[in-house]
Amino acid sequence: MIDDENSTGLRFELGRKVSHIFMGFVFIFILYYFGRDVLIDFLTIFLLFGSVIIIAMHRGLRIPVASWMVDRFERMNVRFPGYGAFWYIVGSLLLALFTAGTNQIASAILILALGDAAATIFGLAAGRQRHRHFYNQEKTLEGSVAFFLFSLPAVLLLGWQGVALAALTTVVESLPLPVDDNLSIPLTAAIFFNLYLNIHFTALPLYPM
Repeated sequence: MIDDENSTGLRFELGRKVSHIFMGFVFIFILYYFGRDVLIDFLTIFLLFGSVIIIAMHRGLRIPVASWMVDRFERMNVRFPGYGAFWYIVGSLLLALFTAGTNQIASAILILALGDAAATIFGLAAGRQRHRHFYNQEKTLEGSVAFFLFSLPAVLLLGWQGVALAALTTVVESLPLPVDDNLSIPLTAAIFFNLYLNIHFTALPLYPM
């Protein structure tokens, strides 16, 4: 059962996560239609301009569009305006910089967009019946299950490797880490891809048979 407080929180998070998902699909569109280098340039410029806007808003200035989005979608008690979006951009940029494969980058952004959104929405939708992780009272079992299931479309881009990535990022998302999920999830994906490639190529024979 969802009480009034959870219902209000769910409506707020639905709005946030729609923008979260939209942003992820914009990045994936740029990646496939213009390439990895253009995505990196776009994210870098976005980060630089965004940082200037964040500093201005932090000093009390009202910025058209940006201030409206912060008022509408930003959670309370964050460290600075645009906190979630900032780490979303930083995480996506680091992922694109340290991951070469187009499908790999796209799959990680897809997990960040869909999985993270689903975890929050389904965690709240469970209402009073939700089951919190014993190691992290801020995250729920229902949210983790939703994260994993909504991350499985990565299989379409990676094959069965996508299941492993979905499982790994599900665990990382549930942990009480000192960094935002928008940073920890793409970084986990980048490390996963680089370790996978290192192990894969190390296992190849030195000379062809």
